[in-house]
Amino acid sequence: MRIVINLASRPYEDAGLFYRRWGTALLLSLLLTLALIVLSVRHYKNSQEEWTSARSAEARLAELRKEEAQAQQILAEPQNRGTRDQSQFLNEAIQRKSFSWTRLMEDLEKIMPPGVRVTSIAPMMDQHNRFHLKLQVEGESRDGAVQLLRNMEKSPHFSAAKLTGEAHPQSNDGRAAQGGIKFDLITSYVPAESLEGGT
Repeated sequence: MRIVINLASRPYEDAGLFYRRWGTALLLSLLLTLALIVLSVRHYKNSQEEWTSARSAEARLAELRKEEAQAQQILAEPQNRGTRDQSQFLNEAIQRKSFSWTRLMEDLEKIMPPGVRVTSIAPMMDQHNRFHLKLQVEGESRDGAVQLLRNMEKSPHFSAAKLTGEAHPQSNDGRAAQGGIKFDLITSYVPAESLEGGT
């Protein structure tokens, strides 16, 4: 049996293997650091461009608001009030003319739960020319009205729906009358034409 004994004061080390391993690790670390620096610089430039664009949009919005305020001030002058009122009246008339009862009925039909029927509808417009509906519906139980509100929340045409009143009609003898419970609702309404125009 042969035994190999190393009597050297410094044991043999493969320096080439050590430098190859650590050199490769160091090179990979440098490449990763370089990639992170490039990504950071690119992200910084992109964020600077976005901030510049946002500041430009804010400045343009401020200009438009200033122009709107000047236009409102001109329209508020006594000699221009007639023109302003006439313009407002015509704009509202155009908006009301664009309201489609047929489309509204189609939209309501899609969300109306069984056992609930509409008894009256009153469309209104707010100062921003958005449609709101006052609805009166009738159903056998409160569950139908609650389901209608849930369906309105899921629909793209109705929003901010809420129950504003509930009435249990009674006959002369104090018992519940035939016809079910009446519910008053209010909701914002976005016609399909508005949705198509916004896309």
